[in-house]
Amino acid sequence: MPSSTRAAPATGEAQIVIVTPLTFTNNEDLNFGRIIPANVAGTVSISETNRRTTTNGIVPVGNDYQAAQFAGLAAQDQRVRIRISPTVISLIGPGPAMTVDIFAIGPEASLAQIGNSPNYRVVRADGIFQFAVAARLHVGAHQPAGTYSGSFTATLDYQ
Repeated sequence: MPSSTRAAPATGEAQIVIVTPLTFTNNEDLNFGRIIPANVAGTVSISETNRRTTTNGIVPVGNDYQAAQFAGLAAQDQRVRIRISPTVISLIGPGPAMTVDIFAIGPEASLAQIGNSPNYRVVRADGIFQFAVAARLHVGAHQPAGTYSGSFTATLDYQ
């Protein structure tokens, strides 16, 4: 007779973030993904629509890149000013630091930009809004392998 075996238990996780009016949260971090550096310096850019481009022979590897994603809650037609600081950061890792610059804010359909300013208007009737933050990374020639990280701050001023 065959004997029965019991599967070992496994643990899962569950979480939720509660967003209250006039607040916002970071849903995804900015991630340039994995690359193979070139013999010359180049760049890796992540667009607000999650497209990755590289220059000067840098080879993108995999699909694990992501523009930062934020979400918030306000009233319909509420005005918000979105700012990113600092405007230039360094990613620190096992090799020389790499610079990140040209941060760009990409509002979803839930926000309408007012002119060419950092001001937006919440469009949705329920007040939920989202926006992406994109940027450009400068990669050195023969950049050493490893994980590099840094941080930036997104600030919302509700008007």
